[in-house]
Parts: sequence; C-alpha cells; structure tokens
Amino acid sequence: MPRVSIVIPNFNQHKYLPGCVDHCWFQTHEDLELIIVDGGSTDGTKDYLRQLPQELELRESTPIMAMDAAGNIVHKRCRSYREDTHAEHPRRILKIIASETDLGRTGTYNAGFRQVTGEYCTYIVGDDLPHPHMIEELARTLDETGADLAYSDFSIVTDDDRILRLVRKPDYDFTACFAEWFHIGVSTLHRASWLQKTGLMDEEFQFANDYAHYLRMAMHGARFVHVPRVLYSVRFHGAMTQHEESCRLAFLAREFLAGGEPGLKPGA
Repeated sequence: MPRVSIVIPNFNQHKYLPGCVDHCWFQTHEDLELIIVDGGSTDGTKDYLRQLPQELELRESTPIMAMDAAGNIVHKRCRSYREDTHAEHPRRILKIIASETDLGRTGTYNAGFRQVTGEYCTYIVGDDLPHPHMIEELARTLDETGADLAYSDFSIVTDDDRILRLVRKPDYDFTACFAEWFHIGVSTLHRASWLQKTGLMDEEFQFANDYAHYLRMAMHGARFVHVPRVLYSVRFHGAMTQHEESCRLAFLAREFLAGGEPGLKPGA
C-alpha cells in the first residue's frame, strides 16, 4: 500500500503527545511518515521531542530526521530497512520540526504539510488518539473507491480517556456535510496531491481550518467517501471562536450552492 504521511501539530500538549505518537507509530498500515511539528511549546514538549529520536534509534528500521521550523535538517540517521528486523514497525519515517516561536495554530499544520512525501496524508492533533486500524482502513478505501478523501466516525473522550459518546457521520453530500454544518469530522485521509491543487490550510482560519481546507477541496471537485466505523477518539475543546468560523464557512458553502464562486483562498 502507498506511503501515508501523518502530521501531528502540537502546542503545549506534552501531557497527551506521547500517547498520540504511540497510537500513530503502532498503526497497522505498513508505510508511514510521521511528522511532528511543535510551535514553540513551553510545557516540557521540547525535552520529550529532544529524546524521541534517540529512543527510536533502537528500532533499526527507522529513518529519523529532526528539522527546524524552516525545514533544515539538524539531526539525521538512516539505516537500510531489513525485512526481518523489527517487523512490528515496518517502514517508518520520523520527522520532527521544532520552532522556537509560536507558529500559530494553522501555521503549525502547514509547516508539517510542507514536508509531506506520502501519496496520502492527514493531520492528527497532539491530544487525540487514532485507533490502530484507522490509516489502513482509510487508505484501503481510497485505493478501492478512487475517492480523494475518506472520513470515518469517531468517539469523544474525556481527559482520562472515558468515552462520552460516539459520533456517527452522514454519507457524503455537499449540502449535509458543508452547507448545513461541518460533518466531515476529524478522522480523515486524503490524497496529498490536493495540497498542490488547492493549497495548504488558510491561516485566516485558526480554529475551523480543517473545515475551510476540505470545503475548498469540495468546491474544486474532490470526491469524498464515508467509512461507517469508529476509527478515532477526539478530546473536544469547544470555543466560541471555532463556532463563529464554522458559521462563516457554512454560509460560504451555501453561497457556492447558489451559484457563487468559491470564496476561499488557498493557504500559502
């Protein structure tokens, strides 16, 4: 199966980040590129990321690169992959991008997307937990259907990982998934070629950046497919700013349905 790139944007989430990294690292999908982007954390994240490459050097199948915010490599180790070694971690690439300054919420996402080399890509925020088969199932769906983006159901969990409820998403329809409200959700995988077709995330949107990103894809003809399985756990941190941005994007989607031009600009 094709390589999948996972971007983990992080800012002051050291409490949760190791668990998120483990859930990404131990995905059942074989070929993964994990890109961790820290936007100037002050909570101990830097120390964790500093020792992470050395910790993973014990796994001989792991090419490791640590990078600065400009994408310059500051640490690199790459040994040849051996099929008979560490089969539980087949074909893994780790990239760490550490910024001394706050890149902004969406800027942190984009710093990771600029380093993507996989055919498919996604983001997973540092306090969420992808289920072990998430990437494998969504990648297989893209392969089998030819769709541009696959999304699944997910659960909402508490700070101590207790499940509050399951969120079932609708099968794809532009009106239902974008114009009425954002119903694509957080458990997604899309073809990385769309980063060139429609650009990176729009940094005008700091909270509903995924809504804006996927809406722009839909306005330019991307095909979406729903996988009706719970493959992700999200810790929901609601904010009025996110609600306001979502309302604005739903309005733009309705304007588009009425025959208007796509009112969204690509990210830089």
